Amino acid sequence: MGAGATEGGWIRQIEGLIEGGQCFLAYDRADQARQAYPDSRRLQLLSILALMRSGGITEARKLLAALPGVEEPAEPIAARILDLLREHLPAVLRNEPARDGPAVTPPGTGLSWIEDLARQLRSLGQQTPGGTPCDPETLELRARIHAELWRQQGNPQDLRQGRDSYLRAFRSHHRCSSGVHAARLTWLLGEPARATEIAREVQATAGDKTGKSGQPGGALGHAEGGKERFFTLADGAECALLTGDRELAEARYRQALAGDRVHYGWVLEVRHRLLALQDAGLNVPPSLLELHRPPVILIGGGHPLDPPGALHPVFPAACEAAVRLAIQEHLDRLAPQIGYSSAAAGSELLFVETMLERDAEVHLVLPFSTEDFIRERVAPAGPRWERRFRHALKLVASVTHATEEPYLGHDWLFRFNNQIIDGMARLRADLLGTAPYLLLVWDYAAELGAGTAADLMDHWPDVGRLRLIDLDAVRCSQLRESVSPAPIPVAPPLPGVDTAAMPSPNCLRREPQRVLKTLLFADLVGFSKLREEELPGFWDYLAQIQRRLGQISTPPDLVESWGDALYVVMSSARALLRHAFVLQDSFSRLDPRIHGLPEHLSLRIGLHAGPVYTGQHPLTGRPIVYGSHVSRTARIEPIALPGKVYASQQFVALLTSEETANAATLGPRGQTASPWYACEYLGYQPLAKNYGKMPVYHLLP
Repeated sequence: MGAGATEGGWIRQIEGLIEGGQCFLAYDRADQARQAYPDSRRLQLLSILALMRSGGITEARKLLAALPGVEEPAEPIAARILDLLREHLPAVLRNEPARDGPAVTPPGTGLSWIEDLARQLRSLGQQTPGGTPCDPETLELRARIHAELWRQQGNPQDLRQGRDSYLRAFRSHHRCSSGVHAARLTWLLGEPARATEIAREVQATAGDKTGKSGQPGGALGHAEGGKERFFTLADGAECALLTGDRELAEARYRQALAGDRVHYGWVLEVRHRLLALQDAGLNVPPSLLELHRPPVILIGGGHPLDPPGALHPVFPAACEAAVRLAIQEHLDRLAPQIGYSSAAAGSELLFVETMLERDAEVHLVLPFSTEDFIRERVAPAGPRWERRFRHALKLVASVTHATEEPYLGHDWLFRFNNQIIDGMARLRADLLGTAPYLLLVWDYAAELGAGTAADLMDHWPDVGRLRLIDLDAVRCSQLRESVSPAPIPVAPPLPGVDTAAMPSPNCLRREPQRVLKTLLFADLVGFSKLREEELPGFWDYLAQIQRRLGQISTPPDLVESWGDALYVVMSSARALLRHAFVLQDSFSRLDPRIHGLPEHLSLRIGLHAGPVYTGQHPLTGRPIVYGSHVSRTARIEPIALPGKVYASQQFVALLTSEETANAATLGPRGQTASPWYACEYLGYQPLAKNYGKMPVYHLLP
């Protein structure tokens, strides 16, 4: 959806992406839509919600606070004041325990509820006529944001604001769905009796007179659309659960799941609701959580199709149908809804096509430029496969490149691509509360090497989530009664030509070998304001920071500095991020005034990963690391805020893959990896100097 789209069209698309767990993409779409509709409150709120679901909690809260007119309307504030007085005042006057609470301290001792009452009164006095827009969609969206903020940060005030907005939408507009949310959040606030009361009020409003039959009626049961029907039944089930009727609740949930084309995002939302209630003390039957399992995420990989006339066939064209059938059988058992893969002719493209046939959400990751990929990994199988590849490109949910530069004969790019696939799948799985599987079309006797099927299996950390298709067994079964095709005859050598001395096509390339490196660019904010007499103190300050950096076990491969710029190269994303954190921590902890410097010094850091060249500078003789990805890293750093570490999608995916591999090495020793960094998605950001846009993340300890 692009230019010319209506506001409603944008809203429906973004809400669908959020429901499907594609919150990264939803945030980018919302940012695009707001350029066309800058005054749309719902688009602003959807953008904030998508950002929060992507991990950008801090930034989302800032955006929410900056929105005009987000104060609570007077009606819920007045209702909250009345609730506080009803709950606590009689007990205070009698010096007795409050309803459903501990003994109350006599007046005058700084009671927390009195402080809350004072805040509510002040808010009420600050209200302007009209207040927050009162249409139910905006109220519900605002409530969802506050509930999400509470889930991420645990502030009870967010939970209360979410509950009050839902309750207002229910009582002002008779929105039963809002009433169900209000009842759940009331339970989470520790008010079970009131939560049950609201749930019964919802049932009465809906005209639900069904008893224990499980057949919905009234406003809770006559929805026609797939999504509306699902949530109408799920809301009725939740009301039954909150009022203690677990038998009816399970019947309603099963009825909801029995509908046609139930989307995994809907199921996941219900699961989150049930888990929240369970954590708050509600007795949720395990069978309900089993009904609402997270979506299955599947990575597809394996051998490419043999080139025509291969002397030692691994995946001959005659096995295509058998491999497709084997993939289909695994998909039938796993029932994946989300897939990640590359798309070489053979196993990968068969996996992509089979997933698309099941209406699954498929994400492609290519190791280098698309046309180079077609030339190297698709076209050799013939024009039919190229047509299929280009058709798949139009149908998949997204296409990402490990690097957009050419292949240049560097086979290790296929391993890098597999790491990006693994990292992206795990980032998505973490958001959805699950872990990915790997389906691999594999032959034990096939060649080894970076990025091959054997290499991918060797680096897979969890055997329990690995599914193999034995290509040798498929091949033997398929070719047992057929005659192997004759190899293509090799032309005799030309007279007088030493063919052994002839270089391979890849050797004809004049470029030196590229290697995978992780890259850091840092800029000292405030350096340009230093006076001449302050510069010696600045170098003493840097020497103290270097002593702290020296305590890190992994030294950089290369460190360069130009004035206020710092350039660091390492081989590991984990090691480089630790280096970046120590840098930032040093600048925040060390007092520059001790060295005669002003207080305003801070650092901004950009991180990236990709193929680069290494060598010696022809003029200085010093080691150098160069290439387009060095320039890209330098364009990330200027967009970082002072004191922050920003990173590309490639770096974060590689980091995630490395973390998984590290955790796998600790398991056999009885150790577990402790979380040491957080990741917030910032969306597609324009890079400095018109270098285009790319997905950017904020990394913090």
